[in-house]
Amino acid sequence: MGQGAATLLQLGSYQALIDTGPDQRVLSCIGRHIPFFDHTIETVIISHNQKDHNGALFAIQNKYHIEHVYGPLPKPVFLTQTQFTEVQDTISFSIRGIDIIIHKASQSSKDINESANVVTIKTPHHTLFLSSDINGLQLKNIMPRETTILEVPHHGSKYGLYPDSLDLAEPSLAVISVGKRNTYGHPSKEALDILKAKKIQVWRTDMQGELVIDLK
Repeated sequence: MGQGAATLLQLGSYQALIDTGPDQRVLSCIGRHIPFFDHTIETVIISHNQKDHNGALFAIQNKYHIEHVYGPLPKPVFLTQTQFTEVQDTISFSIRGIDIIIHKASQSSKDINESANVVTIKTPHHTLFLSSDINGLQLKNIMPRETTILEVPHHGSKYGLYPDSLDLAEPSLAVISVGKRNTYGHPSKEALDILKAKKIQVWRTDMQGELVIDLK
């Protein structure tokens, strides 16, 4: 998929896609998991309007019927019957016993990364926190303390993890969504050193490619 972020949550025949990655390459990843006869993605959540997070939205829309999009208003605006909800306050819903919680990381910041939507997914055995491009101080303050799986903020940027960012939570797995040989130098040595010091297992898409996690 390259430098970007996209997470597909599958609960039986229900699919939720959190961010889309930068371009239509994500379609091949989605196609490996959604049956060929299933042409619907029930929920798409967009963290913020930057290409590496929402660039494939319309390519996905051209292939699948999207029932509901949560996020900042996309540009251009949807011209279909897809339901759209702009995230202002906390939005939460449950699908097949799994809780999905969406909220803005900051209501006051004008910075597009700091005001991104973050997503918490709670299962009976795991809490997954998808942190988009927030900074390390925000991570410390808003990440659920029971988090077991963390999407490392901002693709492993040094600004996404500070030495004390993980003082209040102890995830057992950190996932870094990052493109191979990207021009930003992600993930940073600083972020990797913090994760190593905390003895947190690290999975990286630039090294392992597409990652599959069983949340049971």
